[in-house]
Amino acid sequence: MIEFTFWDILRNLLLATRWTIVLSLIAFVGGATVGLLLTFMRLSSNRWLQRLTSLYVDLFQGTPLLMQLF
Repeated sequence: MIEFTFWDILRNLLLATRWTIVLSLIAFVGGATVGLLLTFMRLSSNRWLQRLTSLYVDLFQGTPLLMQLF
C-alpha cells in the first residue's frame, strides 16, 4: 500500500486550487461576455434580436438548473 505524506497531500491540494481558480476565471469572463452580448441584443432596436433574447432568457429561467447541467 502506498503511503502519502503531508507534503504530497498539500501539493495536490495546491494544484487543485490553481485549477479551481483558473476555471472560475474562465467561467466569470465567459459569463460576463454572454451577459453583455444578451444585454446589447435586448436593448437593440431590432425586434428579432429582442425576441430571440427574450426566448433565450425565458428558456433558461424556466428550466431547473439540474436540467441545464444535463
